[in-house]
Amino acid sequence: MAKGRSIDHIVLAAGRLDDAARRYEALGFTLTPRAEHDVRMGTSNRLAQFAGGNFIELLEVDRPAALDPHDFSASPPRFSFGAHNRDFAGRRNGISMLALSGGDSRAEAAAFRAAGIESYEPFDFERMATLPDGKLVTVAFSLAFATSPEMPQIAFFTCHHRSPRHFWKPAFQSHANGARRIAAIYLVTEKPHRHQDFLTRLIGNPPESAGGGLRFRCGRDDLFVLSPSRLDDIAPGSHFDLGDGPQLAGFTVEVTEPAPPFTPASEACGAFIEWRRIRPLR
Repeated sequence: MAKGRSIDHIVLAAGRLDDAARRYEALGFTLTPRAEHDVRMGTSNRLAQFAGGNFIELLEVDRPAALDPHDFSASPPRFSFGAHNRDFAGRRNGISMLALSGGDSRAEAAAFRAAGIESYEPFDFERMATLPDGKLVTVAFSLAFATSPEMPQIAFFTCHHRSPRHFWKPAFQSHANGARRIAAIYLVTEKPHRHQDFLTRLIGNPPESAGGGLRFRCGRDDLFVLSPSRLDDIAPGSHFDLGDGPQLAGFTVEVTEPAPPFTPASEACGAFIEWRRIRPLR
């Protein structure tokens, strides 16, 4: 079986980035300094990078008046990263987008179109990043967006890192909680099998059965698509308002330090965290 597209990162939209950062630092994550995106995006972020090759992006829409709108009538249509996150954060905090690993964004967008997936004009941008020694460098990315009309609250994209030597830094990947990587993402929906076809084409792998739901292999990571009752076994007491469609409800982090089974969404900016302790590398 092919490995499929792996998890690059999650976008966790928060009303206030400073508040989200304090919460995640209290959970033992080391975060990169605040960085401001391209004005077309109207957003700023802080990241928790992992040695396993993926990361959490804490995001705030801090310049809503400046961001570019969606233009779905254009050819090809244009998807706005900023507008999507502005609208999402206007409803709730939580995981607004799932980014998968990808190469050239033009090739990825063409592959989405060929697979019958709603795709958009590729988006290239640069931003300044502060290295651990305080030096400022430019990092660059290319994104290829994809959406499903069955999941209006969620957007997906592939992320091509065009300056990886400036982006990935070991000093940012050392966490007090021993975090090594995002190992799984949880999507909650009333009808898991309804999204099987779209996600198979998006990820590049057919799913396996997972206790009444679905499990998609994303490289060595997993995307679980589960019903609310099944997900309650993993994150007890969680509440999922699915009136506007499926949600990206939470994620698993592999850690080398002792941790509780999970942190509820109310304590982690709208997304529960499942902690999976592993034996540290020697």
